[in-house]
Amino acid sequence: MKRAQKKAAAAAASPSQPTEAEPKIVATAQQSRFHRETLETSSKDIDMQTVNISVNNLDLLVDAHLRLKEGVRYGLVGQNGVGKTMLMRCMADNILAMPSNLNILHIAQLETFDETTTVLNEVLEADKACTKALREYEVLHAILGDAPQSTSSNTAQLNTALHNILISRMEARVIIAQQLAQKRSGTRGHDARQAQLAIETEFAALKTQDPQVCISSDMATELITDVFDKFALINFDARKAKARKILRGLGFEETQVDARVQTLSGGWRMQIALAKALFVGPDILLLDEPTNHLDLPAILWLQEYLINETTGVTLVIVSHDRAFLNAVTTETIILRDKMLKYHAGSFADYESTSEEQRVRKQALLDVQAKKRAKLLASIQHNVQQARATGDDKRLGQVASRKKKLERLGMEKTEDGKRFKVSYWAGYHTTARAEIEMEKALKTASIKIPDPPPLRYHGSVFTVKNASFRYPTSNKDVLTDVSLDVGPRARIALLGPNGCGKTTLLNMMVGVTQPTTGEVYRHPSLRIGYFSQHVVDQLTLTRTPIEEMRSRHPGLSEQECRAHFGTVGVSGNTVLRKIANLSGGQRNRIAFAIILYDAPHVLVIDEITNHLDMGTVDRLVEALEGFEGALVLVSHDVWFMKQLMEGEGDDDDDESDVEDERTFYVVRNGAVKRWEKDMDGYVEAVMKKVRKSDKY
Repeated sequence: MKRAQKKAAAAAASPSQPTEAEPKIVATAQQSRFHRETLETSSKDIDMQTVNISVNNLDLLVDAHLRLKEGVRYGLVGQNGVGKTMLMRCMADNILAMPSNLNILHIAQLETFDETTTVLNEVLEADKACTKALREYEVLHAILGDAPQSTSSNTAQLNTALHNILISRMEARVIIAQQLAQKRSGTRGHDARQAQLAIETEFAALKTQDPQVCISSDMATELITDVFDKFALINFDARKAKARKILRGLGFEETQVDARVQTLSGGWRMQIALAKALFVGPDILLLDEPTNHLDLPAILWLQEYLINETTGVTLVIVSHDRAFLNAVTTETIILRDKMLKYHAGSFADYESTSEEQRVRKQALLDVQAKKRAKLLASIQHNVQQARATGDDKRLGQVASRKKKLERLGMEKTEDGKRFKVSYWAGYHTTARAEIEMEKALKTASIKIPDPPPLRYHGSVFTVKNASFRYPTSNKDVLTDVSLDVGPRARIALLGPNGCGKTTLLNMMVGVTQPTTGEVYRHPSLRIGYFSQHVVDQLTLTRTPIEEMRSRHPGLSEQECRAHFGTVGVSGNTVLRKIANLSGGQRNRIAFAIILYDAPHVLVIDEITNHLDMGTVDRLVEALEGFEGALVLVSHDVWFMKQLMEGEGDDDDDESDVEDERTFYVVRNGAVKRWEKDMDGYVEAVMKKVRKSDKY
């Protein structure tokens, strides 16, 4: 065993294996009496008991109850790493036996692309059944033209084409039979395996047959009629209009819709995958962080689309964007402690209800503690009196008090009803359920170091009449921009993707220089710039410690560990390859590297992507207490409202610098101050989204 462990460790450390092996996933659920997981039924609900999911022998779900009702929009919430994405994968990839009549689609299944096709065609081809019917028609149309009855024009070529269609169709049936045989057990499993062997034998025989012999005239006529009838049912104009509408709503320009996939970046490709999922319209749609890489107009469009255009589709959404989640979802699934808990309401309603439950239970615990203390004191007093006087009646009172002590516990159920023993099924060691306080989820805190004093009270950034134009363009991206950022300022830039926000940030921090005008920065100013691509710039084959020491060679391993600990990255995580870390962990590592120099100004561009809600909460707390200036770009409405509309430091007598909080809108190359609040901006964008032809 020691030799095997050494070999495994050496293989893991080998540079020829930069990524971990494919995880071993085991997913099981209780088999229902009627075997609904492998039979086609009219119901589109899912109700599976004792669901267990483990990855590399690590349990993610244990005896959980998976329940999804048709047409309900669920929000799936939980900390990073608890298994939300893995649960979706097990449902969509048929690792967990699901009803065979349901079309379950996970957005991750659509992240493979044909590089040579256009964006529009990539979306259209996501509908596999329609695409297959179209390709069969194209093959026969090339031989027969528009007249399917004229089968004598080229009989040999036609028979070969029909034979290939039969092979393709039977191959799909073979795959279904193999999956069914794998899922079923017992007598039904034996029957399924016999059916699998029969169809595999038939498939092998079909492939060896001569098309000119096996394809009869009646068979040819029937198959041709079937292909042409399926083609006649396809409404090409409606399909293209629907695909274009979805793509425009997600922010694609007309030139991008007709552009080839290979010309688009990773962020746009994720939006193509989202567009494909919306276009297909399955029975159950699983969306994992759909708002990542979307700007506010696209988020609001998606919000309206999911509410109004997905009737009858069951949605399960994982998102860190609270405003989006609260607007779209009607029920909440909480993945916690390896169990699935359900709440009939949005995430905001769940949070408020949980807080009410916590307050009520704490009050019950306080009352119970007083009762317990009083009963114990009474018991002790009566025992002493009985021993002193020999009064047996005192002992009777002691027994009565002990029974009352045993009955202390929950007086009402979770829904507020009076507790009865008949409600409490099973064997229990106490006469009444104990009052259990739900432990709060622990999310590692984030600490931002205070910057050293500049001994300067003017603006740290001054942008004066600056314009910027890319060398390959003949039009300014930004025109005549003037902006001042004070030492404690809070500046938020608003606007859709492509309006010039990131260009302005790059110009302010010195990544690029203005074409005309000037940008002044204090000579001793330290800038921490979390750009959209800072996470992508991490070296995936290094560990976090190696990455930190490559940028700061004088640091020891212990000093690196201590610094990563300030952003909640600790333990063996700092020794793992960055390629094997989650998106949230990579965000924390990149942020930690930026914070090492204790910057006077933090410039943050879309930092909340891939972070769970608890981490976003800790990030807000850390940024609110930051002593320097803050320049923000984010499409997370809740995140922006917390940082830009919170209470300032007016009560802090020691602070002689005003804490400015200002919104700026970047539009058509101009940067103008927004006088209203964040809700006013969202309302203005929503009006445009609803009026435009995108929705």
